[in-house]
Amino acid sequence: MVPGYPVGMWLTLNDLRCESCGAYLHPLLDRCPACGASHASRLVEAAAGPIGAARLAESPETLRLAQNLTLRYTIKVNAIGGSEPGATLLTAVAHLAEALTYRMVGDGVPTTEDASLVLRDGSVLAQGRPSGSLVADIPLAAIIGSGSGRGEFTLRYAAEATPAEASGTPGSPGSASLKRLTVSNRRGLLASKARDEHYENLARWLGVLAAAAAEHRWIEIGLPSYLAELGLAAGGPDASAAAPSPVIDRTSPSFATGPIAAASGPPLAMPAPSSIQASLVELEGLRAAGLVGADEYAEKRREILARL
Repeated sequence: MVPGYPVGMWLTLNDLRCESCGAYLHPLLDRCPACGASHASRLVEAAAGPIGAARLAESPETLRLAQNLTLRYTIKVNAIGGSEPGATLLTAVAHLAEALTYRMVGDGVPTTEDASLVLRDGSVLAQGRPSGSLVADIPLAAIIGSGSGRGEFTLRYAAEATPAEASGTPGSPGSASLKRLTVSNRRGLLASKARDEHYENLARWLGVLAAAAAEHRWIEIGLPSYLAELGLAAGGPDASAAAPSPVIDRTSPSFATGPIAAASGPPLAMPAPSSIQASLVELEGLRAAGLVGADEYAEKRREILARL
């Protein structure tokens, strides 16, 4: 774990879910890209380093749940059995994604009636069948939201934006950079209950992978650069004030390999006063102890962050 960073501050599955519509949303956003509801962003915590997205994706419980769900939708169960060494959430979600042929429609992509979803090299690839022609290539770290409906789900992702396109509010996506890809039942066929669950599970677990990829990315290149890639503002009027560089505990098993282990990153152009961090830690402890409800937590957290 990061020194001085309490365990209770690590992300949970519920932290990646919009309380209003249930969609996955990026942990650094302050509102849901699907329904617009406000959300408690982890932007300030991210300025100090990892917030636990990679830990969440790699945890045994997350893997067990994802694999159990995947068993319902694919005949490739032997490839992801719990006894297989090296089984990962990525493997489980990849099999879940490939279980069906889909219809796809989105911003800047051709409508495709016979398409597949493939997870490869840190991206979600939408490909036409049987040609394998590329419909869309969406880096996991660029996915800011995904929500499901009856027989479909929609990925919301950010294309790299210029500073002029970025929103003036940190944690809010610039409209010029936001794109959508809707994945639905092939040729719009009516969805069965199993199909609804398929899309719900795909949106949820793909979101966990996206959050982990996002954390790897901002640790690798620095938070301001990552926010710029998403079309988010890197900071307000005090953005020129440098905060301490992220402190990473490289002895933790969760951060012993991969992009996080090699990350150092430049100083972050975001203020993080110690008094504000202490208040956030105290508030998180109250929530963990059940002393404040979800609404009270969100409201108080907004008040604390407003002091920045």
